[in-house]
Amino acid sequence: MPDAVSLLWLGAAAAGVVEAVRKALVNRGSGYALSRHFLTAGIACMALSLAAGAPVALDWADRLTGLHNAAVVVQNVLAMLAMVFTAGFLHTLGQLRLPMPAVVTIFVVCTAAMVTLYVLAGAHTFYFGSPRNPTWPSQLYSALYLGYLVGWLALLLLGLTVVARGEVAGVRGGVALAQLGVAMSLVGLSWRLGVVLRLLVDPHHPPRGTHFGVFTDGAGLVLFVAGSLFAAATRRLFDWLDRRRTQRRDAAIERLWKRLRVLLAHRRPPPLTLTQKLVEIEDALLIVEQLVDDRTRRAIRAELHTLALYVYVPPGTATAVDIEIAIAALVAHLSHPAAELPPDDLDGGDAESPAWWPEFERLHVDDAARTRWLAEVGDTLTHRRVQRMAARISATHRRFWEAGSPSR
Repeated sequence: MPDAVSLLWLGAAAAGVVEAVRKALVNRGSGYALSRHFLTAGIACMALSLAAGAPVALDWADRLTGLHNAAVVVQNVLAMLAMVFTAGFLHTLGQLRLPMPAVVTIFVVCTAAMVTLYVLAGAHTFYFGSPRNPTWPSQLYSALYLGYLVGWLALLLLGLTVVARGEVAGVRGGVALAQLGVAMSLVGLSWRLGVVLRLLVDPHHPPRGTHFGVFTDGAGLVLFVAGSLFAAATRRLFDWLDRRRTQRRDAAIERLWKRLRVLLAHRRPPPLTLTQKLVEIEDALLIVEQLVDDRTRRAIRAELHTLALYVYVPPGTATAVDIEIAIAALVAHLSHPAAELPPDDLDGGDAESPAWWPEFERLHVDDAARTRWLAEVGDTLTHRRVQRMAARISATHRRFWEAGSPSR
């Protein structure tokens, strides 16, 4: 039956491997691929390190190889390799000034020194690299390993703090959970490093709290994986919501464009891009301004103000009613071109002109707020209240034109 440490480390290792596989599958074709791949490789190496360092794995490796502590070296090298990938992750995000060749050089030098110490004094001794073995080669080996990990985990903790600043609230929560895992591992490793340094000075000093450091390694990785999963799930949810909002916005603008095309029959034929449609819509709204007189516009605003006291009135309702009245005026003119003209044209002008409304220069539309407002107008056009109000006020509007009253 595996002991508690083995169960914790093997469980954390399984969680890390699953998360690394998930990230590897998700990373394909995604942005910032290099940093994502570095982080994926780092999680995988740390998970394999915990699997190799579980007590049951250590015992099995000793029986298989006939050497003591062989799995300890494998575990430590994998953990140090995970820090190399962590450094690459920070470097790609601009959070590490140390060049990657220097990072690799530090890893190679430390690994070579540790392997040398193991070959010289650890292959045939018990508990090498553990506080149970107070000899200086064993403690120097541990000091190199623990100092290496403590330094890189501290940099990772600071780097994640900077990365979290540019994320949305939900993703920041996942990053904070991952930081908690890193901090827990950092506390445990720092404690063990303090024990090792004390043993280097006084080999006969009894070590204390070593089991605390062992448990924090597994718990730290579990929290880091949980934070990674939470951040990924939150980001995916926000991306889905953004796509839904974009789809609804584009559909609303498409409805608005289809409704306004009658005002721009002489303009460029479809198909149009979204930006071109926005430009054409802006031009059509300028034409709407000419087809709806101030008196009618004031009547619309007054009725909407009264209506707002009882029900919610969407922001684009007034413009939607303007559009419906302008289209009704245009349709009436096209049906009886000699009988109805805009009030400004009653004193002259060619009634048979194919384009009797004024022409305007096209406007470049790139304001996100303006785009959202146009989408609201497109949504409001589908409301029955707008259709009924436009029909009622349009009748008054036509009678006002027929009477020949001045428009402004």
